[in-house]
Amino acid sequence: MRLLDWLIPILTIIGLYWFSSSFFLAKRSLPHSSSCDEAHSLLTEVLKLEPSEISSILGEDYDDATGSLRNGCWLPRKVDSVVILVVDAMRFDFSQYSLPKSIGSRIAKRQTTSSQLLQFVADPPTVTMQRLKGLTTGSLPTFADISGNMGGSTMDEDSWVQQLKNTDFKHRGLKYPSKLGFVGDDTWVDLFPVLFDESYPFPSFNTRDLDTVDNGCLKELPNLMKHVRRKNSHSPQDLELVISHFLGVDHVGHTYGPFNEHMDAKYRQMDEALSTTLDLLDEEDQEEEEGSKSCHLALIFGDHGMTNDGNHGGGTDEEINAALFVHFSKGCHLDDKDRTMPLEKAAEIMGSTYVQDKFQSMNQIDLVPTISILLGLPIPYQNLGGIVPSLLASHDVRETAAALALNAAQVWRYFTIYSQTANRLPNLPELEEQLKDAVSTYREALRHNEDGRDSNAFYTACGLFKLFLVEASELGHRVWTRFDTVGMAGGGLILAFVVLATLLPLLLLSKSFLAAQKQQIRNSRGLLENILTLIYVVFHCGMLSFSNSYIEAEQRIVMFMMTTLGGVIFVRLNSTVAGGNARILPYVPLLLPILSRVTEVFVSGHGLDPSIRLHAAHSQWLFLPSLMSLLAIRTQVFEKIDRHHLANAGSVSGSSILHAGIDGLSLVLLAFSWIEKRNSDPDRNGYVAARGVIGLLIVSMGLSIFNAFSSSSREQPSDKAPEKASLTSVHTSISKAVSLISRLLIAIMLVTGPATSCTVLIACLQGWMLFNLAGATGFYQVSVPVQAFLWRLVVRHVFFATNHGCAFNMLQYSAAFVATIEFDFVFAGSQLFMNTFGWEIVGISAVCLTAFANKKPSLWKWYCFYQILEGFLNCISVSILRRHLMVWATYAPRFIFSAIFLVLNSMGQLIYIFLVPAAS
Repeated sequence: MRLLDWLIPILTIIGLYWFSSSFFLAKRSLPHSSSCDEAHSLLTEVLKLEPSEISSILGEDYDDATGSLRNGCWLPRKVDSVVILVVDAMRFDFSQYSLPKSIGSRIAKRQTTSSQLLQFVADPPTVTMQRLKGLTTGSLPTFADISGNMGGSTMDEDSWVQQLKNTDFKHRGLKYPSKLGFVGDDTWVDLFPVLFDESYPFPSFNTRDLDTVDNGCLKELPNLMKHVRRKNSHSPQDLELVISHFLGVDHVGHTYGPFNEHMDAKYRQMDEALSTTLDLLDEEDQEEEEGSKSCHLALIFGDHGMTNDGNHGGGTDEEINAALFVHFSKGCHLDDKDRTMPLEKAAEIMGSTYVQDKFQSMNQIDLVPTISILLGLPIPYQNLGGIVPSLLASHDVRETAAALALNAAQVWRYFTIYSQTANRLPNLPELEEQLKDAVSTYREALRHNEDGRDSNAFYTACGLFKLFLVEASELGHRVWTRFDTVGMAGGGLILAFVVLATLLPLLLLSKSFLAAQKQQIRNSRGLLENILTLIYVVFHCGMLSFSNSYIEAEQRIVMFMMTTLGGVIFVRLNSTVAGGNARILPYVPLLLPILSRVTEVFVSGHGLDPSIRLHAAHSQWLFLPSLMSLLAIRTQVFEKIDRHHLANAGSVSGSSILHAGIDGLSLVLLAFSWIEKRNSDPDRNGYVAARGVIGLLIVSMGLSIFNAFSSSSREQPSDKAPEKASLTSVHTSISKAVSLISRLLIAIMLVTGPATSCTVLIACLQGWMLFNLAGATGFYQVSVPVQAFLWRLVVRHVFFATNHGCAFNMLQYSAAFVATIEFDFVFAGSQLFMNTFGWEIVGISAVCLTAFANKKPSLWKWYCFYQILEGFLNCISVSILRRHLMVWATYAPRFIFSAIFLVLNSMGQLIYIFLVPAAS
């Protein structure tokens, strides 16, 4: 049995790793880049066009020697410069009315394509790093790439930004090489570390810093705008691309939410800054002569949206529906209706639905081929986006048709090469037929419409090419991640073995358990609660993971299960009158859900800035009494343990006094830190006190872990009776475990905020009740599987009640900055991890302690079994639903959180076996 106990957690980690690495296999990146001289080969080899047809497409500007046009690569360059203004997390529904001066005033007249507002649809995961990858490469970043959002990741795929630097400037009709300028969120510099000629990056991870990045942008952007390239530029220092990435809106959302006076103030600041920048571009046109006016393109967009509580990362409508405002300067001549494709015709070709007051909707990756053509660049090799005709600044439908044809050829080439070298894509024959229909119509238009300005054949060809690109993009969304089904099956089989290896000994080898169950069934005691627990275990550990609605409602489901199960046990235990210390026991099953309900209803504001003062739990009149109560509980518990130690060992442990002093000082410093953080003065940030708490925690946690792992052989032999020596050892172990749990709770309070003091107080009461319930005997005894499930429900509920969830948009990034404004990957990551998974660690420790103190090792094993079962059935659910529409938005995040819970549980099993060998 001891060998099996060691194997179970090890095999669990191996099986889970094998399955996860097979499930999250990223889309393979091909080591290819598009080149400037490929237009002719794409039209010849991919679309099978004749030389005469190609000649009519590329025109007289095509240079046979270079294989490209004289003023562009695949098609002529349309704009002289591009200015990109990213307002991080700008939702579409906020853009028109929250930015009246910059956007609202310019879309009042929508008869032309010079100014357009579009719904800008992002692909999940909606985090900045992945969105910028999609916006520059046109590819679909994999879900597993979300880890790069915290640590930075250099771009290794072909992108239009890279093309802007690498493409020979002479092929694009320029006098000097392209220069790039940037200011704002340093994520851009992480992606493109050497491409920007002028760069002013600012750290982006401190979500409570609302102004540093934006103030930096406001300071440096005017200087960059002075050097924007013009049509007849004579300076090698002029910038062809200027990027400014504002972060304030995103950080206000994380800190205060989107519906707050701080958000209103931030949007007013953004409106003024954006309007000033657009006015600069328009004023330059007025200063230039009519024949030499420059064509500037300004793009204002959000990389993603935000939920109604200010977070992002998932796939809800609020998170994926950002805004894109496109503005061409007057030098582009798009106000001339006689020279520009009608907006309704461009929208008809676009093939998109109209949303919210007839605004068009486009995918974010569609911007990539569009901006590439406008800049006279080749479209990135792995792009899956489709050109947006209404944004092409085209005066002739033949130009639009040529751009869409090259776009379609590029996408089909990528699909073909990917299928041949990486992974066979499904449904390619059907997609090929669509491409052939579009090419056939296009060739017909080329042969019979030499004039072609208003040719319906060209419009039809544009529509068919756009339809092909839409279908290709949808195919990419369906297969953007490949799965190693063999590896998934192998990992799943290992986990299936672990489930059986854990369950069978509990059922078949535990004679006492079977005897107790038979006795209870014979007496009709506990039958209903055991049946109800069985049903709930099957539902919570298995069925729940197969429904996105159940996953989203998990907190309410857990609360319902705890209430009904507790009610059933309460009714049974109250059928007789208890006496002595057992008087509280009948009420424990009822008090557990009541306390959990109090936590979720009356205690709010977890992970939010105390300075906003919107939550009662942030008040010092609430968190100070909570901290004092916790200190009193801690003192009372350790005094009781010390009394037992004194009675059996004849002395009080000297380390207990030291640990009590450390814990007391930590709580005092924590109170000072929270009081400082409630102050609106930014200089009073509570960082010094918080650092003091961290220092004490590091020292005390180190001591606790060292003491816990210290060999009991170090203790001197005693002349006392073996029973007393054994009791002394037990009380010492309990003291060490309680000390470790108290440090973990202090750490959770530090990284989650003042509201957690009330939650911790209530959780301690619940833990004390469950601890006493485990020691009940006779009529008041509750079967071990039911107790283990009650522990599971309480621990999981407190996870949800502290504003967490099995979704990345529920991560509380503010936890990374409780003690400093600077971002450090190790410390910030550790604090965020403790904030998110600290309650699971506390739950594991508390169940271990309860099982050890009450000599019920089966309680711990049943608790572990439930988590193993959940992990295994989550593997089954994501395997079956891997092609489901909601797999990356709901099922995969739930699987990841369940897997981390399982890893923590497995580590707990190894530690438990090491520290408590008798339990094996």
